[in-house]
Amino acid sequence: MKKLILGLFLVGSALSFSAERTLSYEETFLDKKNGKVYAIGEETPYTGIVENYKFLSGDRVLEGRIIFKNGLMEGTFKLLYPSGKTASIATYKNGETDGIQKEYYENGQIKMEVLHKNGKAEGYLRTYYLNGKLEGEEKYQNGLREGLTKSYYEDGSLEGERFYKNNNLEGINKIYHPNGKIQMEANFKDNKLEGIVKRYDENGKITSEEFYKNGNRIK
Repeated sequence: MKKLILGLFLVGSALSFSAERTLSYEETFLDKKNGKVYAIGEETPYTGIVENYKFLSGDRVLEGRIIFKNGLMEGTFKLLYPSGKTASIATYKNGETDGIQKEYYENGQIKMEVLHKNGKAEGYLRTYYLNGKLEGEEKYQNGLREGLTKSYYEDGSLEGERFYKNNNLEGINKIYHPNGKIQMEANFKDNKLEGIVKRYDENGKITSEEFYKNGNRIK
């Protein structure tokens, strides 16, 4: 989860940290061994601004103005769509996300928001559809999913309820049809199916029952 969120928030355009030296994206490189950025031809981790820092997101190249301190991102930055619209806003401290992180659709509608502490998600992560409706809500503790997670259809109706303990599925989990009727009900123990898995049609009638033990289906 940390990688997923960090990848989306490679951002630029500093708000609070000043640095005198400025290089283009092409004049720097990332050392994948230690995760630090360097100026080409130098051995000391880079401190300063990198203009037009690029990040590939799907089939789009997003970019921004990034500030680095000792080779690591530092401060609050923006990552932009090719149109110039804001794609994400995030704060980094010593190269780790720290504070509220937000992602946006190109029309300005918020797409995702989460709080990070020392690079780990803390509290609720919420995602949204383009129409502004809530798509999903997950609770995190120290970077791990914990407790009830909910997902929704685009019209706002409940799509699923899942329970987590230390990032593993635990207890009764339910999936619903768009009409609100239950579609599937399953029990998990330590992220493995345990007991009866029931499936229902849109009228609430049971269509199948399967039995599992320690994640394995019992014939």
